[in-house]
Amino acid sequence: MPSEQAPIGSPFGPASTAEDVIQGVDLTGKTAIVTGGYSGIGREAVRVLLGAGAKVIVPARNIEKAQQALAGLDGVQLEAMDLMDPVSIDAFAKASSPGTIRSTSSSIAPA
Repeated sequence: MPSEQAPIGSPFGPASTAEDVIQGVDLTGKTAIVTGGYSGIGREAVRVLLGAGAKVIVPARNIEKAQQALAGLDGVQLEAMDLMDPVSIDAFAKASSPGTIRSTSSSIAPA
């Protein structure tokens, strides 16, 4: 049975940019993990999170491809992870620290 949707009272709308949303937020000392961070909206999330002072980790199956796509964004940390390989995911998760901000390139949630 579908649930009814209701507005959440956000000041942001369809024309809001990532900069609008993060304006005034200082992420210095925070770590963000952005899956899908080397293409599309994920790359934009990486750019904005870096600009807000976060340490940004981008897990990637193909590190070389990710390096090329993220050229020009200084400070991004790339780590090997394949979302089709549970052992790879577990190893990556064990290496990340508590309190890390995790983003799936379309949403951001604290750990």
